[in-house]
Amino acid sequence: MQSPLKTTQTIYLGEEKVWIDIYERVGADITLLNLHDNENTAVEAGLVFIEKYGGRLIELRHGRGREVVVRVDGVLQRFDPNRMFSDVGLRKSLEYFQNYNDEVFSIAAAFRDSVLNLFAIHEESVVIAIHNNTPGKLSINDFRAGEWYGEDTRKVFINPHQDPDNFYVVAQHSLYGALAERGYNVALRAQNSPDRGMLMDYCVYLGALNITVETEHGKRVEQEEMLDVLWEILKEIGLDNPIK
Repeated sequence: MQSPLKTTQTIYLGEEKVWIDIYERVGADITLLNLHDNENTAVEAGLVFIEKYGGRLIELRHGRGREVVVRVDGVLQRFDPNRMFSDVGLRKSLEYFQNYNDEVFSIAAAFRDSVLNLFAIHEESVVIAIHNNTPGKLSINDFRAGEWYGEDTRKVFINPHQDPDNFYVVAQHSLYGALAERGYNVALRAQNSPDRGMLMDYCVYLGALNITVETEHGKRVEQEEMLDVLWEILKEIGLDNPIK
């Protein structure tokens, strides 16, 4: 396997900074995004994917854990980078952490815009968000009706023989059917889901193809397998021609 080329960009948030690591190798016309700095199993699995098939992996790195930090006059204010892709979502995230004020919002929004310029997501993009979770917190069960993400979900397939922490979220019926047929936990996004400012919301708005691949922390083999399976399905159904 050929090692990808790595470049790094630096973006400031007041007195704080975030490094954007970009790994690239010729091959698949796919971008993998790792938005949470403490989800390192996803980065390891993503690098294996890029080495095998090519494409691009983008990692946000800042050493502050899951959330990105704005620092003004020494004061730290946090927000979830997977809630920043709309003004509504970004505002709600800052408010959730009791960090909202106009200056912090402006700095965080400028950061988001800089990140989007680096991502260069467009209508024909194929974007895979790679995440990790902790047992007892987010799982495929949270996408059932009446649960945390129930109103975001049209359909959900849960395999009782699979770890509920390992699952996909998709916005296309064809992908949902193909993954469920293979026995993987998968949720199909609702067409009119609430604006949470998530990457998937942004991609749906653009018309780009976005898939979330989520596994428990430390489950690198399982995440590599899930990425391999997704790659095979994308080739089979030809969504947006992911191979150059």
